[in-house]
Amino acid sequence: MSRDDGPPAGGAARPGRPAPPDTVSRVFRSSFPAADNTAFRTGSWFRGGFDEHQVEPHYPTVLHAFVQAAQPGSHRGITLLPDDPNSPEETRTYRDLVAASQHFAGRLAAKGVRAGDRVLIVLPTSFEYVIVFFAVQLVGAIPVPSYPPAVLEKAEVAIGRLSHIASHCTARFCVTTRKLRALLGEVALAAPSITELISIERLEQEGPAADVAARARLEDTAFLQYTSGSTGHPKGVELTHKNLVYNIHAIGQAVRITRRDVAVSWLPLYHDMGLIGVLLFSVYWRLPLVLMSPMAFLMRPVRWLQAISDHGGSLSPAPNFAFARCVQRVTDAERAGLDLSSWRLALNGAEPVNRATVDRFVDRFRDVGFERRTMMPVYGLAEASLAVTFTPPDVDLHFDTVDRAALAGGAALPGDGPGAVSIASVGKPIPGNEVVIVDEEGAVLSDRQVGHIVAHGPSVMKGYFGDPEASAKILEAGWLWTGDLGYFVDGFLYVAGRAKDLIIIRGRNYYAEDIEVQAERVEGIRTGCVVAFGVYDEQRAHDKVVLVAETREADQAARATLVEQVLAQVRDACGVSIDEVVLAEPGTLPKTSSGKRQRGLTREQYLAGELGVQKTSTLGLAGVFARSGLGLMASTLRRWVGRREPD
Repeated sequence: MSRDDGPPAGGAARPGRPAPPDTVSRVFRSSFPAADNTAFRTGSWFRGGFDEHQVEPHYPTVLHAFVQAAQPGSHRGITLLPDDPNSPEETRTYRDLVAASQHFAGRLAAKGVRAGDRVLIVLPTSFEYVIVFFAVQLVGAIPVPSYPPAVLEKAEVAIGRLSHIASHCTARFCVTTRKLRALLGEVALAAPSITELISIERLEQEGPAADVAARARLEDTAFLQYTSGSTGHPKGVELTHKNLVYNIHAIGQAVRITRRDVAVSWLPLYHDMGLIGVLLFSVYWRLPLVLMSPMAFLMRPVRWLQAISDHGGSLSPAPNFAFARCVQRVTDAERAGLDLSSWRLALNGAEPVNRATVDRFVDRFRDVGFERRTMMPVYGLAEASLAVTFTPPDVDLHFDTVDRAALAGGAALPGDGPGAVSIASVGKPIPGNEVVIVDEEGAVLSDRQVGHIVAHGPSVMKGYFGDPEASAKILEAGWLWTGDLGYFVDGFLYVAGRAKDLIIIRGRNYYAEDIEVQAERVEGIRTGCVVAFGVYDEQRAHDKVVLVAETREADQAARATLVEQVLAQVRDACGVSIDEVVLAEPGTLPKTSSGKRQRGLTREQYLAGELGVQKTSTLGLAGVFARSGLGLMASTLRRWVGRREPD
């Protein structure tokens, strides 16, 4: 099939039942019929009795799910673990959170937030984040989650990104904390659409609140998910309530959800894996949820495992680097106090699953209850809401060992020699979705043929907000061209890498990720902090390979030895000669808000001679606050002028 001829043979799976009611008045008053959860309560389909091609969401929107989670008599909710391990944890029921969201919705409405407005949310992991997210939806506005500037030496970079997002989506309001508000005024300078930066503390104070007649429909935009991708130019993924409820319900089927499940997470709530895969998933299925901040995990990784142990966590997702960090940073004494036997599924996604990391994690934590089959590699992307393929819970973890040279040539041929590479199976398409592997022209490929991963289903995004040209490049006849390369074996998907991260040297293909993994095996090179890319050499008239690797090593002789070891390791394992190795300080490589390497941006900074940590000096920080003050004044003036304009 050509890319203009419609979907591949077989068509797209379509839900067979009528759509649920798409409108409800005053949704926070629970004025809609309760969902039929008979199968969920009894577990009749947990044993595989559901139709993998059929998805029937319990709710028409995530707002309906949120309100239903607050049913009378329910004590389930969210437990928030403090950043200070010596402080007490706090639990709020879903009923408490719904009541608070209703209260905040009235306050937002009184501030002038209206249906359709984009509202930037810049808050840390907190109850307030949950409350504000749903309060914005209750007003009929569109939440735009983004991460708060947490590290001052990168304040200018973070504020620049927030400014781009606010300007691109023409946000009218920004909700943040009082402390961050003093820093974020500059965003209002860059985004003239912003009329007010609202502090959460101000919203909590007593004052007037407007009536909110909430209406939520299946096709309404639920929120905008800005994703950095490989460059520093975020795009706004526009997701509808339909996208979300179908994806969340399908995930529940894929993991065979039970009423005994408990979710535990440190993932940031501004990222799709944390927001959809943890928060909205727990709300939808009414699971107890234990939350901690990303910083709490990064500072002491054992706190994640301890939370699973203490609270009987059964579902807890994380990127591959988190498992590696636990292996490296959890001491023997800390490990001895853990009980991970309740951990049913460790969903490993958002970045490539490394076999060595998985093996080391399993070996290190086996004696405290972690089983190898608990590890569940998954695949997804923001443009498909979140999930695309999941490994079935009753299928053991599997790696396909293939010949590296053949893989680069487009065929995943089994091999176990020096030139072999192991790729994790990321499972099968989640219920109600289709995934195919196609060539450049859209023709469907056979098993073990490497091609483009293309997905179809009700979870595929509406498009990139305000960017029809970019949307048209990856959405064709309802099919999403993911930008990833992969292959199928007996119905199981294997992801080989990003199409745009292929490095072509003298007609041969090399995967950037493959080169990076080999470089990381050299002791002294930081794991997850290596980027490889191709740069065209005018004199030689072909691409050269550049590798940037972070290291803490400061001694010049030792650094020279590291370079030689990296060159030899990559040459012997991948058969490619690195033309230039750049050793950089920790924190040099740009990453997305979810921690993914930004290869494209790294390449741009290398070519521009700007590769390095962008630190904010004391003088620079003073400039940030000065511009922030001007921005706050500008937004106040806009609001004052707007109120005086005649209707």
